[in-house]
Amino acid sequence: MLIIVLLAGMAAQDLSALMGRYRMNAAARDLAEAVTTTRLAAISGNREFAIHLVASDPAPDDGQSRANIGRWQVLEKDASTTPPTWVPGIDGLFDLNLGPNDWNGVSIEAWAPIAGPSGQGIPDHMVFSPRGYLLNDTADFDDGVIRVVFRNKNASFVEQRVVRIDRGGNPQIAAVE
Repeated sequence: MLIIVLLAGMAAQDLSALMGRYRMNAAARDLAEAVTTTRLAAISGNREFAIHLVASDPAPDDGQSRANIGRWQVLEKDASTTPPTWVPGIDGLFDLNLGPNDWNGVSIEAWAPIAGPSGQGIPDHMVFSPRGYLLNDTADFDDGVIRVVFRNKNASFVEQRVVRIDRGGNPQIAAVE
């Protein structure tokens, strides 16, 4: 009986890490999809759209496997106001801690500084032009991409996925480099 209990406990721990990996991959896909959708909205609407990275996990390795922190928002530039303003766009706010899927154990790690486009004063924004490419300063692109890293906090080791967005506004998901 003791052996069965031990094996069941080990299987439950493995299942928790596996579910965490599934949730981490799904959250990375959600951001990549938001990038693609926002880029297409900028092209089809012939106006600027942005993804604002709102919140990251200040301590992704704190051992709190149920804590999930990470948020981004899709914004649309309203040029009819002076000065132009940014308003919630097509999909609004995405929060890893809300919604029907509540991504337990998945967090977004702190990203490298993103200044945004020159002179606009909107840090942590990826701004898409009406042609679909990012208007961000060159300094925002480390090795040609902006990186957003997701972490599976349920894993017994550091398990991450990175969404890399190139200057053309194209996302790619990979294991951390």
